[in-house]
Amino acid sequence: MPALWQYSAFELRKIYQAKSATPVEVVESCFDRISLIEGQVGAFREVFYEQAIVDAQQLSAISQEFRSSMPLYGVPVAIKELFDVKDASGCYGSEVLDNRIATSDAEVVRRIRSAGAVIMGMTRAHEFGWGITTQHRSKGSTFNPWNVDRVPGGSSGGSAAAVAAGMVPIALASDTGGSIRIPAAVCGIYGIKPTYGRIPKRGGVSLAPSMDHPGPVARNLEDLALALRVMSGFDSDDATTLTEPLPTLDVDSTDLANVTVGQCPDLHLRKLAPDYQEHFDRVIQCVAANMGRVKEVTMGEAGQIRPTFATIQMAEAYHVHACEMKIYPLHEEKYGKDVLGRLIQASKVSLSDYLKANRERVKFARAFDSLFETVDVLITPITAAGPSTIGSPDIVDHYGAQTEFRDICMDYTVPQDLLGLPTCAIPVGFDREGLPVGIQITGPKKREDIVFRVASALSKALDWPNDWPLINSSS
Repeated sequence: MPALWQYSAFELRKIYQAKSATPVEVVESCFDRISLIEGQVGAFREVFYEQAIVDAQQLSAISQEFRSSMPLYGVPVAIKELFDVKDASGCYGSEVLDNRIATSDAEVVRRIRSAGAVIMGMTRAHEFGWGITTQHRSKGSTFNPWNVDRVPGGSSGGSAAAVAAGMVPIALASDTGGSIRIPAAVCGIYGIKPTYGRIPKRGGVSLAPSMDHPGPVARNLEDLALALRVMSGFDSDDATTLTEPLPTLDVDSTDLANVTVGQCPDLHLRKLAPDYQEHFDRVIQCVAANMGRVKEVTMGEAGQIRPTFATIQMAEAYHVHACEMKIYPLHEEKYGKDVLGRLIQASKVSLSDYLKANRERVKFARAFDSLFETVDVLITPITAAGPSTIGSPDIVDHYGAQTEFRDICMDYTVPQDLLGLPTCAIPVGFDREGLPVGIQITGPKKREDIVFRVASALSKALDWPNDWPLINSSS
């Protein structure tokens, strides 16, 4: 019998129903796993050892009838540190807010608790969510469980690493420019960036409010769908949330009959490394082999999408830091070098620039709407090559050129955030260095159902092994 930390949330529900284990035993098993490998992975900002046991004990005392109404009953869950958890660190990964303690739960955290989950701790994020390496000069860094000499992606690097390494089966993350999908891809797990407004944002820090997307990461689609259902829904105190309910999610689909999958070379703005190209080609072949139709589509001016995104992101992030939180430039000496540099650059974005970028945004939204009149989903890469090294986290050697790691990822991931489109990251194999490779499936707004159907069929056909990283537990 596997150790209890190895079970998925879906499997834990069956275990509890059979009374084969208690929430306390499951939580203790996860803490054993955390104690064993956290020193190498660095996934957590704060681990709630004592409180999680108390919460698990209280859950164990709940009647069987009431447990059935709690979809995450006894499931260990980790929370990205950009979301508030009452009485826990609220520094958002930055020295600027080093002593801040959250006074209440974020709304999405409240929903996770109400569903019966045990919150195990706060996972590390890139400072204020503004980066994709989850490295920090003094606040602690996270390392990729598949190779601790590589970054785990970001900004949700801690959440992805915790799930990939078996510390928790589900974690809360967020995505403004790829921050769910990039870590999911390079850590070999599943992640969903839902439609904008599907999950409330209230109770945490914003990076760019019009593009921030909370969402879960998990080791399989069943858990991902379960978590998404719990987190989704209208919030009367968050004007950005959708009133329409989440559609029914199909995680049992085995074919792509009557599904047209779009392949858009115009969106491939970075040349894929040879092994990444091989995996992408294999995915496209898999679509056709499983009764799906592949259609090549075009996207004019695709190269302007990221500059448009960058202008909006910088303007909104500057407003958050300078006008809402009022911490920049007052505490600029406490920011990390990379985030400070982005704030300085952001301070030069004018209102005219922001308004012009939003007009461009409308144009791209219409172009994608037209595209989805001819295809059901788009399949694109997430990264053009593997993650950067810990020694040089910002730069990779790509086809002999020193290239920003951000550039080989974000050219692929920002369109979905700019336009609020539901997108699921799924693992599809390993590169030549043994690191996971992922792709993303994007659908029209509010169509998480078709995204999950395609993800399910491809995951089953590609037969992802869902192995555990070979972390040296003796360290």
